[in-house]
Amino acid sequence: MSAGMGETLRTRAITSTLTARLSPTVPSASQTYEPLVRSALRQRLTHNIFVFSVAFTLVVSILLGGEDETSAFARLLSPGTWTIACLKWFVGVLPVIAMRKVHLTLYMSCTLMLFALYMSSFTSEERETLRLNVFVKSRKHPYYFNGRLLFLMLAQLWLAASFLLRNIMLDRFVFKWTKPLNSSELPYATSNLLKLVLTMALFTSFSLTMYSVAFGLSRMFVLPLLLKLPAVSNIIRPFVAHYAKGTWTLTLPILHWSLLIRSFMMGLVTLMSWEFAESLFDAYVPQPIKVGALTADPNVTVVSGITTQDPVFAHFAYSELAELASDESSAGNARRIALFGDQKYSPSLWNVVARQSLLRLGQDYQTFLRRGAPITPPVIVAPTIPKPKDPPSTPLIRKAIFKAPRQSPLSSMLDSVSSDSELSKAADAVAGEMEGRASQMHIPELFRSVAPSSAAAPSANAVVAKPASSIISSFIAQVESHSRGLVVGYCPVWLKESAMRWNKWFYRERLNKAVEVCLPNRELDALIIEALSHFVCTSLSEDRYGVVQRDIPRIIEAFLSFLSAIEEYQIEVNAKYTPPTPDELSQGDTNILEEKEMMRLEVARAGDVLVVVSDALKTGVANISRTFGDKLVAFKFPPRTARKLQSFVDYT
Repeated sequence: MSAGMGETLRTRAITSTLTARLSPTVPSASQTYEPLVRSALRQRLTHNIFVFSVAFTLVVSILLGGEDETSAFARLLSPGTWTIACLKWFVGVLPVIAMRKVHLTLYMSCTLMLFALYMSSFTSEERETLRLNVFVKSRKHPYYFNGRLLFLMLAQLWLAASFLLRNIMLDRFVFKWTKPLNSSELPYATSNLLKLVLTMALFTSFSLTMYSVAFGLSRMFVLPLLLKLPAVSNIIRPFVAHYAKGTWTLTLPILHWSLLIRSFMMGLVTLMSWEFAESLFDAYVPQPIKVGALTADPNVTVVSGITTQDPVFAHFAYSELAELASDESSAGNARRIALFGDQKYSPSLWNVVARQSLLRLGQDYQTFLRRGAPITPPVIVAPTIPKPKDPPSTPLIRKAIFKAPRQSPLSSMLDSVSSDSELSKAADAVAGEMEGRASQMHIPELFRSVAPSSAAAPSANAVVAKPASSIISSFIAQVESHSRGLVVGYCPVWLKESAMRWNKWFYRERLNKAVEVCLPNRELDALIIEALSHFVCTSLSEDRYGVVQRDIPRIIEAFLSFLSAIEEYQIEVNAKYTPPTPDELSQGDTNILEEKEMMRLEVARAGDVLVVVSDALKTGVANISRTFGDKLVAFKFPPRTARKLQSFVDYT
């Protein structure tokens, strides 16, 4: 016992097997959703767009691409035709599909490559027969450009620029979302193919006619002016001087009818290939993509997809989520119950859906209130640092403390007549006052010229230095105004009116475009509203734990706030159009009537933009009011939201 008492007892804690396990978060969209969507888009691009566009280019090259007298059947069996058609698609159509939003000048680059491919398909004898050599046959001037070749190349560039301008006017570079298409609405349907061929034929004819006029006017006015400029003339004269000796008429291209036909056929084949490929892109890419069923947990995949920052991927994810919310089958019912009752992830799946959806709607709502203007960064004011107080100190006496010695009478007299004496200061003050009074009185200029002045007048020969940039800008402004005056003075009246009308049309503000800037993500917002409203409606019978009920007031308040803002803006937009009065109709002023008709069309288009979101909001709130009915009394809303909601409840 004595031996045991002297030893120290040691105790050891028993380790626990219980560990705190954190719930996993919803995986990011870049890990689960985006790779699947990219794979689906890649498959659409290769199996639908590329295949059909290659087939169309091959058919058009066989039917319209012959430069000789061979028949279409012979060209079909010719391996060279297939090779040239594939090369045309590879260098002229593929870059337009792949990079049309990245480089807008791609059309001109593809045109030059197609023209080079077209010229390389001829032998030297064939080019000589078609008179498409680079230089004319002249021993005296071997470097004169061939006018036929120059006309053909510039015609293709003109058509490419015209097609680019047409795409810009059609807003083709803006990603547009379309509903699922039927087989009769696809670009390769018979009716759509005929429409495409007819449209491109008319567009090519009109563009080529305008090019012929522009080419003739440039030969008549621009080229002679360039040949008279000293620096430019030395560069271009060895190549284009022979053009000044020809006939300068607008009917010159008509005299070379075969060249016009060749330019038309080349441009028609190129433009039809571009139009068909871009129609395929516009038809297939925006179609909904369902990738949730390809994974083990489709709810997690779709919910992770809505967390992406890319609006294109977010649109695909919300379209699938909206379909899940409105699915009335037993499988859809089971998936919604699993989504509402999820306890595996933190935050839960429904919390992610509600938070991301309301966050996107809130951001677009703020953008709408700013009318599309960017967020102005807050002005950061630097805090003022208070100056430290001076420590108390004894003031210094800077005056003489000893009595000044008495001056002699001679020194006092000299100080009184010095320049800084009191007498001199008083005389200067009197002289200044007299000069000021004299300036206010009417004194002849003869006496003013000899009167002394306190300030020296600047010399007449003095040159005031001016910055070089202001001199150059003023000179350019004077040249522009003088040139504009000469042009306006010599132009006919009808041309002036046309130019003024064109300038006004080009620079005026488009109301519908301004409204589109206010709602840049209107299709995505409509999908978010549709998904949330259907989830809220189905939660009445499928939400076992009441997780959706907590978010219903926030969802309804967000919907009604957005709807009120859109309705106020709709009233403001509609007020911009006033129908013509009976006096204006009786007078028949075409300018006023055309302007009001244009404004009416813009107001109607602006209404079509606003109605995308407003209709979705009205439908969503009406469905919720119809589903819940009197049960909405259990929720608390702000007074403004409650009044707006009461109107929907009374209507339903």
